[in-house]
Amino acid sequence: MEKNAELFRTLQSLVDAWCDRRCLSALRYVLKGYPLTSPMTDGWAELLTALQNVRAFARTELTEQERIMVDDCIRAVDRVAYRQEGSRRRL
Repeated sequence: MEKNAELFRTLQSLVDAWCDRRCLSALRYVLKGYPLTSPMTDGWAELLTALQNVRAFARTELTEQERIMVDDCIRAVDRVAYRQEGSRRRL
């Protein structure tokens, strides 16, 4: 879990900023998966869905930098959820 520390710091900073600005839609979506409810694949998949929902449904509440951060988090969580080590997921 140590290698995910940066991911969790980024997620926490996003949540803190959204709380400060009362970005209720973004918070409503992200809190369905964060904090991580389980270190197993299901927990990571829930977090991935939550972040994808933030990107899809709360985009207008986010700053440009936050949109980039959310995209970066989605990529990182996708790698963990589907056990990708820098390669593309095989269909």
